[in-house]
Amino acid sequence: MTDFDSLSSALKDEVMTDIATGFFGARKAIDDERDLFHHVESDLRLAEQRALNTCAQLKALLTSERDLEKLLRLLGVSVEFLERMEDTDPWINMELPFAFTAEGRYKKCVLKTYENMYSAFKSFLHGITYKTTDTFRKFGQTTGYYRYVEWCDDLNERIKKVNRDRSPAHVLSVVRDLDVDTVAKQRAVGAVNVAAGCLPGDDLCLLLVPCEDLKAMELPEIPPLNTQLSDKHTVESILKEYASEIYKRDREKVKQILSTLKKD
Repeated sequence: MTDFDSLSSALKDEVMTDIATGFFGARKAIDDERDLFHHVESDLRLAEQRALNTCAQLKALLTSERDLEKLLRLLGVSVEFLERMEDTDPWINMELPFAFTAEGRYKKCVLKTYENMYSAFKSFLHGITYKTTDTFRKFGQTTGYYRYVEWCDDLNERIKKVNRDRSPAHVLSVVRDLDVDTVAKQRAVGAVNVAAGCLPGDDLCLLLVPCEDLKAMELPEIPPLNTQLSDKHTVESILKEYASEIYKRDREKVKQILSTLKKD
């Protein structure tokens, strides 16, 4: 074998190694990120369930879903998500606040439960800021729903790029010294899987993450207690008035609810 043949063979081996490394490396990076994505999804679904549970607590306090729906509409909050709410034991670890009257205790319960609901919805939608033990980064942020949806879209864009730029058909055409122009022409005429950017026959095509499924998890923004809704009303004042109306309407039922709470 001549020196030229040896150099050509070595160069070919190096190119094929680079091709294989690039092909499998890019796909492994996607697989690793997809695993992390699904791991975060499980945490996000727990946050979603916590938010719905706090909403169930408020419903129990207000005596009915109809009263909860009416209150949310007064606050300008969409009520479509209520159909996902399950009936749970709403009084776990909830203490009865101090007040001189039953009505006063009831109002405080409603305010406290609404605060918990606001906090849970905010944590689900926007994530939670927490302290870390990292010397260079004192605070971290969990992934909220909005960021998670953005991440899903970004991940799918990277999947499409890997399918376009490093498809199995394209790599094999290089390795086997086939006509790469044929693959380019296939793309030019649209012979590509529209969704994932795959060429026909690419059994190893990376599938997209179904981002549209995440829409079912969405929850509305809940206004904090100090939100000014009108010249005369804040969220807190509306809650107090609404609680007072329910107490006067269903006094005995409210007293029965209060009696189930854990006392200090």
